[in-house]
Amino acid sequence: MKILYVSPRMPYPPKKGDQLRAYNQLIGLKSLGHEVHLISFGTEASIPYQLQQLCTKVTVVPFSKTEALKNIVFGLFKGWPLQTSLYYSDELLQEIRHAASDNNYDIVHHQLVRLLPYQSSINHLPNVIDFVDSISLNLNRSINMKKSLANPFIQWEAKNVHKMEQQASSLYDGGIFISEVDKNNVSMNRSTLTTIANGVDLKYFSFQQQLTNENNLVFVGNMSYAPNREGVKYFIKHIYPLIKKQREDFTFYIVGRNPTKDLLRLCEEHENIIVTGEVVDVREYLWNAKLFVCPLKSGAGLQNKVLEAMSCGIPVITTSIVNDPIKAKEGQSIIVRDQDEKFAEAIVQLLSDGYQLNNIRHEARTFVEKNYQWGHLSAQLAEFYNKTIENHANKQNRSSQTQIKIEVTR
Repeated sequence: MKILYVSPRMPYPPKKGDQLRAYNQLIGLKSLGHEVHLISFGTEASIPYQLQQLCTKVTVVPFSKTEALKNIVFGLFKGWPLQTSLYYSDELLQEIRHAASDNNYDIVHHQLVRLLPYQSSINHLPNVIDFVDSISLNLNRSINMKKSLANPFIQWEAKNVHKMEQQASSLYDGGIFISEVDKNNVSMNRSTLTTIANGVDLKYFSFQQQLTNENNLVFVGNMSYAPNREGVKYFIKHIYPLIKKQREDFTFYIVGRNPTKDLLRLCEEHENIIVTGEVVDVREYLWNAKLFVCPLKSGAGLQNKVLEAMSCGIPVITTSIVNDPIKAKEGQSIIVRDQDEKFAEAIVQLLSDGYQLNNIRHEARTFVEKNYQWGHLSAQLAEFYNKTIENHANKQNRSSQTQIKIEVTR
């Protein structure tokens, strides 16, 4: 089939979650023999070679920060959340209209709810929106995480985003979420919504045959993402001291780009906490870890970093917020603790129990192989496209029949 795929961020390089998802979806669609025309915002003059290989056509619309800031005012008058205002562009709208006017596509794929203002230009064609996460769920959880002067604004943003998510779920022919948790935050009963998870490159994140003897704890994640940053800071302030009371022979590695100054200052107080910043290859830190800790208290969606650690055979200890979308079995393929004392106790106990660590890591790899292979997920996406195309045609036929009846009665 021929697909018009619109993303608000260039899918390559896949540094953020939505980029990783889009890039792997494009790989999957290409491998299944489908043709994709990609339209995306971008700042680079040249189109990445990797995208040229995956798409029959790539259209790049320059992203202007100046225009984005002006659009905040424009969006306020329309009642749009900041998420949407920043990514509105008349030039992008014209590109989408021009492409869709050819009627040369079997389906249109929009990524993220911030593209809702462009939906009216493609609604004559079968269309889907990939929400990825529920952004309103993420924002509401961040409010509950800590007190902040910004909370009233975040609450306003969350309310408007949620309203827009609900609008999008009814206007598009089909909607996709990364997990049931995110989908249910928007709509529990709408039949046109589905869930398609993210996958893991099982070859790249290969299973480490021997777990390290070093008592290394690791967290991997983009530290500019607030739930990552706040989760790590919480761990250092509330859980780390409880571990230190029982043992001191461990090192905690924080791996990821853009560590903030307040996080760096906090870590400087502890000699066995190492902040690496961005690294060439995160696998080196995963393969040298005995435990992957993911103490997130906020956020939404599916945590790719956890799936990658599990794929590498690194035992993971995390919270319910992280594991609920993943659906790994607690005590078998993952360890889940929500209370600080229980979290710390589990780490201390696991560092001394090689037998349990080995059981968990083998179960974790098997779980990821069974549930999170990109090839299977790409097939699900193509199947959902076909279902949406059929539903769109049926809806058009019903509309035509209704119009005929109206004309006859006149």
